[in-house]
Amino acid sequence: MKTIYVDSVFLLNFIINYFILLLTARVCSLPLKRWRYSLGAALGALYSVAVLFPSFSFLSLPILKLCLGAFMALISYSGSQNLIKPFLTFLAMSAAFGGAVFAISLFAGEVFSGGFYINVSLRILLLSFAVCYFILNLVFRRFGTRQQRETLSVSITLCGKTSEIVALRDTGNELYDPISGLPVMVTGLDAAKQLLPEDCTLALLRGAPEFMLAVSEHEALRSRFRLVPYSAVGVPFAMLPVFKPDRAQVSGKNTDKLLVGFSPTNMCPDGEFSAII
Repeated sequence: MKTIYVDSVFLLNFIINYFILLLTARVCSLPLKRWRYSLGAALGALYSVAVLFPSFSFLSLPILKLCLGAFMALISYSGSQNLIKPFLTFLAMSAAFGGAVFAISLFAGEVFSGGFYINVSLRILLLSFAVCYFILNLVFRRFGTRQQRETLSVSITLCGKTSEIVALRDTGNELYDPISGLPVMVTGLDAAKQLLPEDCTLALLRGAPEFMLAVSEHEALRSRFRLVPYSAVGVPFAMLPVFKPDRAQVSGKNTDKLLVGFSPTNMCPDGEFSAII
């Protein structure tokens, strides 16, 4: 009878779960929150250990596995505007890798208490996972019409408050600050709510002049904003309040060559992205 070590099962499943959650975030262009992925991975690893015990064999029911996946996605991606997309991507990633693991188990593993004990090296497992990720990523980018859009994870900080958003890269965006020459990323009301006092957010809805008057009432903000002229479809001329963030990261890289402008509306109705860069 094969001896199975609980710590080995936990560690192996933790690593696999973590990479599935991490790569799901990358495919969906979500801001990376590695500590959340660690919590989600730990939950999945605990499940993998529990299902080995006969008294917990009921946990292998498909409906409970689906609930576990939903809970792992909730832990890992809560705060995202749309949880459905990363949840479905996480299931697809898990199913693809599960199929690869099953194929490997036919040659080098064995079924044990409703789960798999895989007697292969970690290198082979990670290689099979890399192949699954490459194929899934190719499918998403080739056949997913939404994935044809290039999105970037952006983090901006203003006066101690940070907003993590997904920005659509728009090659036709030619909005620049005429004074500094820096490009302007336009974001919507959701980011404004995370960075600004409530009275400033409400003033933004009433227009740029009212907004500038509202921020002038806050000492920390009054010198941070200025107006930049812009035009868009249906808007021949308007003024956009912009600021230079205290700290900005685009796809995990710091940048000081970016201004941020607040629009009184959200950029995307379905929440796929919340800024245009």
